[in-house]
Amino acid sequence: MRCILYEISHIQCVFYFIGQMKNRSRYEVIAAILKSVTKEETRTKIMYKAMLSNDQCKLYLDSLIKSGLVHEVNNGDKTLYRITPKGSRFLSYYDQMKELLPVGIEENLADEYYHLST
Repeated sequence: MRCILYEISHIQCVFYFIGQMKNRSRYEVIAAILKSVTKEETRTKIMYKAMLSNDQCKLYLDSLIKSGLVHEVNNGDKTLYRITPKGSRFLSYYDQMKELLPVGIEENLADEYYHLST
């Protein structure tokens, strides 16, 4: 009974959270991935933690590996991913930038960019 209640409340929280989510910028997605690989993780866990589809996760991970932000570790039958020192620096700079910029600046820029004057 307790497990069922947890599952129901957990699902409600997930649906509420998804309903509240807006489109994320590329940097927000990268930061979410980097935060999820502070410990070695499989692609499946990264996908769930960063809230990405399998295809999106694969594309981002390939790009982050080529950029030197994430390192691929072969652990027997599993492939794991871990943040690199360069990835940690990126994440630190990203967090600092978020503190310095006003909340919602990307939304405001998008609104102004797409605004058509009549």
